[in-house]
Amino acid sequence: MIPPLSTPALVVDLDVFDANVAALSDLLRGTGKTVRPHVKTHRTPELAKRQLGDSAVGVTCATVGEAEVMVAAGIHDVLIANEVVDEAKLERVVELSGQAQVGIVADDPGPVEALSRAAARASVTVGVLIDVDVLLHRCGVASIPEALALARVIDAAPGVRLAGLMGYEGRVRLSTDRRDERIAGAYQLLGETRRALVDAGFHVEVVSAGGTSTLREAIADPTITEVQAGVYAVMEPELLAMDLPFRCAVTVRGTVISRHSGHFVADVGRRTVGLEYGPPVPVGLEATHIAVSDEHAIVTLAGAPPALGSQVDFIPRQIRTTFNLHDHVWARRGSELVGYWPVSARGASQ
Repeated sequence: MIPPLSTPALVVDLDVFDANVAALSDLLRGTGKTVRPHVKTHRTPELAKRQLGDSAVGVTCATVGEAEVMVAAGIHDVLIANEVVDEAKLERVVELSGQAQVGIVADDPGPVEALSRAAARASVTVGVLIDVDVLLHRCGVASIPEALALARVIDAAPGVRLAGLMGYEGRVRLSTDRRDERIAGAYQLLGETRRALVDAGFHVEVVSAGGTSTLREAIADPTITEVQAGVYAVMEPELLAMDLPFRCAVTVRGTVISRHSGHFVADVGRRTVGLEYGPPVPVGLEATHIAVSDEHAIVTLAGAPPALGSQVDFIPRQIRTTFNLHDHVWARRGSELVGYWPVSARGASQ
């Protein structure tokens, strides 16, 4: 049963969401590449399931907790695109591998050896992708010799197998300095690392990379086999300036709780909308300024404010944080509410 919508409410337009998913499938058709949607975007199994099929082979997760939620919901192919070093978490990865196909990334032999011991005891095999630092200088091996050394450790260890490479070039937007050069350099390093591993006798099945902001470059690059984009399905306003066939599918719906000459106040605050990339965008209104506090959005505009008690939709600029602030998301088609789903992996950051 779908409960009445009470604001502030997270709402996804399924017509737009499904069109975005179909548009990515169209982009990938005939390329031989797959997409593994990154579900940290929405942490909602019902939405993740809508992204599967066609060229989507499974999902990407940021944490072990996310992966557990997705597998429990019936998704049986997950990649944890993050280093896991805690032995208790590695045991959880092994347990999950008894229920689904699970991959993990690594940049150091120690956690691989610990994972190997746990996996061998449980008689399961976990795929390991070598994480390559291609641009962010965050996680990842820093050189090709390091990648080769780690590949040898993985190849020799029971209970794990070398599944491929992963590199993440980050949120390289249109405004990024030397954007084309930075993306090309990241993918060149991935290509050189792959060739070095193949030349050393290793089979490199997967090269996983790419986000929504680098989607076209990732599809065009001959080295990359799998794209990890996630935001494409729901989108953020900043990405609309890029040459991408996607539209914003998610809003936070608020109610006008106070109305004055030149501005109004809605019950949409930082507890319900992510602000890392700026305040949310009110739909259908020409706002000149938006200030956001814990529970309120104060919207200044040139024309008359909307009526007291009316509802206003706000497009989040940071979609991932926004989802993680809500227990449930309402789904709509047009003006009709057709679903009410738990954001089951909300807070599943361990």
